[in-house]
Amino acid sequence: GQHTAVEEKLQAAEAALQNTKRDETTQDLNGRIATIRASLAIIQHDVATILLQARQALAHLHPNNLLFRSAAAYTLGVTYHLKGDRTAASQSFTEVLSLTESFEGSIYRIAAAINLGQIQAADNQLALAAKTFEHVLQVAGDPPQLIACEAFLSLAQVYYQWNDLDTALEYGQQCAQLTQQIESIDTFAAYGVFLAHLKLAQENVPGAVAALA
Repeated sequence: GQHTAVEEKLQAAEAALQNTKRDETTQDLNGRIATIRASLAIIQHDVATILLQARQALAHLHPNNLLFRSAAAYTLGVTYHLKGDRTAASQSFTEVLSLTESFEGSIYRIAAAINLGQIQAADNQLALAAKTFEHVLQVAGDPPQLIACEAFLSLAQVYYQWNDLDTALEYGQQCAQLTQQIESIDTFAAYGVFLAHLKLAQENVPGAVAALA
């Protein structure tokens, strides 16, 4: 969470590389720097910087550096998603899944799958989305990685659409338990809105008001 300190380290790395011989190693290191900058830009939703740094990263990273290439591809997917281009975003997230086949528990693999599932749900492919989210929960570990809270909430929203309110509530509560362990205001707020919808579907208006409050 020390984002300003990250940029200082990246600048120090660039300074150290200035007088080094240009070869595959230094080129790959420059690609890693660009990947981290693209990841930092996601926090600010800075689409222009993400695009610039992610493309630089993919141009410089060694073909065998699958971990960093998957990170760069993920940032591109986030950019396309922010711009509303769900087709391009899906392609990027699918590429991440391909690159991380040997990294089952990779945070980028899990995040890409969650984003892909959310696009599938937005396209009303609910059965496919549910399958994607269930796969996320299978690879997220036990106890699950904290990022799995997004998969729990997304599954809850799918079951809400299917009018299976008991199952929706169960997944929603699992999301809520995980959000207590991280400072994820967006997910906490999204869970509150989901819970309000659920309470309204159960004709529990006071419960919906309490969730929103």
